[in-house]
Amino acid sequence: MKQERITRTDKTGHSFDMGISCLEDVPPLLEMYRTFSPRPASQGLPPEDSETCHNWVRNLFTIGDNLLAWRGGSVIAHAALVPDTNCKSGEFVIFVDKKERNLGIGTHLTRFTLERYRQRGFDSIWLTVNVTNYVAVRLYRKVGFIYCDTECYERTMIIKLT
Repeated sequence: MKQERITRTDKTGHSFDMGISCLEDVPPLLEMYRTFSPRPASQGLPPEDSETCHNWVRNLFTIGDNLLAWRGGSVIAHAALVPDTNCKSGEFVIFVDKKERNLGIGTHLTRFTLERYRQRGFDSIWLTVNVTNYVAVRLYRKVGFIYCDTECYERTMIIKLT
């Protein structure tokens, strides 16, 4: 069943839609990942092998919520949140198609995700990021994530929602 979408505008003034995804969205999401670059982008994700990528996406749809950004009929960004066992916290991941990066789409999709989980009563959301992924770190810090460890290469960041 198709979910409701909201429309936003990127930094160039072009519109795109965001919303909660459903199983019908898996084929266009896999199409985004088919041409995704670099692959893997972070921590082995998205998986390079198409079958492994398909299984990874299916697993994300089974264990968590998936939020997508579309332009026209194409998926241009994917965010997922995998809740912990008590559903008060969760791990966040986001991937934006290379052609759509640096346009504010990741920021919109991240804020959309954070607000959704704030309304659902989550206490916090966390993620891990490579410290050399400057674009991602800048995005996460801009929306309120802070570092919560001192590792030198992969860092954990968290945002309190309450």
